[in-house]
Amino acid sequence: MRPGLDAKATRWIARRMVGVGLLLMVGFGAVAWRAVRLQVVQRDRLSAEARDQYVRQVVMQPRRGVIVDRAGQLLAQTGDAESVFVDPEELDRKAPSASKVLAQLARTLDLDPRALARKVERGGARFVWVKRRISPAEVAAVRRLDLPGVALVPETRRYYPKGTLAAQLVGVTGDDGTGLEGIELQLDDVLRGEPARVPSLRDGRGRVALQEVVGSNRAREGARVELSIDQGLQVTAEAALGAAVKGSRALSGVAIAMDPATGEVLAMASWPPVNPNALRQGDEPRNRAVADAFEPGSTVKTFTLAGALERGVLKPSDAIDCSAGYTVGGHVIHDHRPLGWTGPAQVLSSSSNVGAARIGARLGKPGLSEVLAGFGFGQRTGVDLPGERKGLLPFPRADITLATQSFGQGLTASALQVVTAMGAVANGGKLMRPLVVLRTRDPADGSVIDEYRPQVVRQAVSPATAATISRWLTAVVEDAEGTGRRARPEGWRVAGKTGTAQKADPVTGGYSTDRHFSSFVGFAPAEGPRVVIGVFIDEPKGEFYGGEVAAPPFREIASYALKMLGVPPEPSAAATATRSATPASTAAPPSRAPPPARHEAGDETPEPPAVELATRRLAGTTGGIAVPVLTGLPLRAAIRTLEALDLGADVSGTGRVATQLPPPGRVVERGAKVRLTLAPAG
Repeated sequence: MRPGLDAKATRWIARRMVGVGLLLMVGFGAVAWRAVRLQVVQRDRLSAEARDQYVRQVVMQPRRGVIVDRAGQLLAQTGDAESVFVDPEELDRKAPSASKVLAQLARTLDLDPRALARKVERGGARFVWVKRRISPAEVAAVRRLDLPGVALVPETRRYYPKGTLAAQLVGVTGDDGTGLEGIELQLDDVLRGEPARVPSLRDGRGRVALQEVVGSNRAREGARVELSIDQGLQVTAEAALGAAVKGSRALSGVAIAMDPATGEVLAMASWPPVNPNALRQGDEPRNRAVADAFEPGSTVKTFTLAGALERGVLKPSDAIDCSAGYTVGGHVIHDHRPLGWTGPAQVLSSSSNVGAARIGARLGKPGLSEVLAGFGFGQRTGVDLPGERKGLLPFPRADITLATQSFGQGLTASALQVVTAMGAVANGGKLMRPLVVLRTRDPADGSVIDEYRPQVVRQAVSPATAATISRWLTAVVEDAEGTGRRARPEGWRVAGKTGTAQKADPVTGGYSTDRHFSSFVGFAPAEGPRVVIGVFIDEPKGEFYGGEVAAPPFREIASYALKMLGVPPEPSAAATATRSATPASTAAPPSRAPPPARHEAGDETPEPPAVELATRRLAGTTGGIAVPVLTGLPLRAAIRTLEALDLGADVSGTGRVATQLPPPGRVVERGAKVRLTLAPAG
């Protein structure tokens, strides 16, 4: 008989089996819970961590948009380039002598070997830039060296096909492709385009193994920017300005050409030039036309007289005492030569400081400040360029400050402000906002993204006042004693004003006797202006008057501009040239007594014979005045005819005279106003 199992042993075995089962259940439960936690609870986080180890977001930078002139000529574009970097870890591991490799690389790339060695030593463990965007010749030389730890990486590079042309206006970009100056900075966001983030797979060493294909680079490229400047006129302006600056041994210069009717900047030149493709230490890529402010000098007399006419404190027939000196607040204001008693037209053409100061006194302190502010002084023009200075227009609290501001000292302005103000005179009194960017386009389909329209800032003076000042400015160039005789291009009549300002002396706190800022600002043709031009020369040596150093480049720029714009030469210009060439010594000496009301020398402009005969016939009558025939005349000719008869004008519209009231032949009292309605010539 087999002996039975011991009950005690049987119970022990059972307990052990239960224990093992419980342990297995606990173990399986823990595994199951861990699996649930990993696969369900922590699924998203762990999946992201896993993807992060082999998937990277590669940022693909788009090509920067192109910049072109108004005719589509390329001024800035982006091309392919390559940059050199060093992997210090690989260099140390594979190169027998890292210092020799770096020295060889430095010689090839024209770098300082010791500076490169310090840069690599301070750099990261795996990547140090050596030189960005190298030339094709340097790329080939680096490839031939085949140095360990040295590699090339593709990038893009900004190229400026025209070199120095409009360089300060177009601007430059930094190593990272970001705009630093000019249009490149102003429209950086538009030019930069939209970067793309592209998923890529990486192997265990971090190398790209697979990269998704992105859409068309053209769709991500930056916008195409179209500027208002004309390449041919820009070349002419830079050449004329450069010759003037070098000829006068000046420090720098600026030239601007602008359409007075729209505010479009047709040329904007700065000297000395810079090459944005290869900037050197000491180069100044800033745009002096908007970034520099100066005391404009006698060009401001134009706006002082315009404001005085507009406010009724000055009449064309007034006599101004421009004798030897004018004492204001213990200071004596002098002219380069005394004029005696003369009219406001001669004050402008001979650039009399005394006359301008006396006219400024008629305006008064608040009046002068309001007039100059109305022409845009003391405020930014709003041009679409970075770094614009607004200049300073302090309130003239002292009488001497009122006097000096009247002829352009004691306030500061940028070159663009002065040109824009003169553009208002040429544009019938309308002050325009300057435009440099015409439009931006989508590079993919050429559609317009933004278009910039001409914008009237304000009506600075009435059309009648602007016409009178324009006529006086013509005498500045055509009068035998005018200060701007050298500004007239052959074949056209122009209007303008010289400026010669003493520069402030920081040592003495006064004005320097041998440092000047010279300028000439005007428009052409004198009748129906198409372009307003300003030339500014900083510290010319030797001859320093604006009529001598700034007027000749104005003449060259104006001549090219008028030909470019298709403005035919004026038949009357030859006779005008003969008059303006008459030596000053043959001119009648100025009167020393208050003259009767009359037009100043050089104030008349040849008109059609019928108008001349009617004016002479009617001017000889006594008593009432018969209103002449004005229909069909340009505004300036109509006003000139009325002024000869002691009649005024009330003007509305633009263009030529379409209707007049009272009608021709009606007899009116002297001083009566004739209402002129203008309309574009049909």
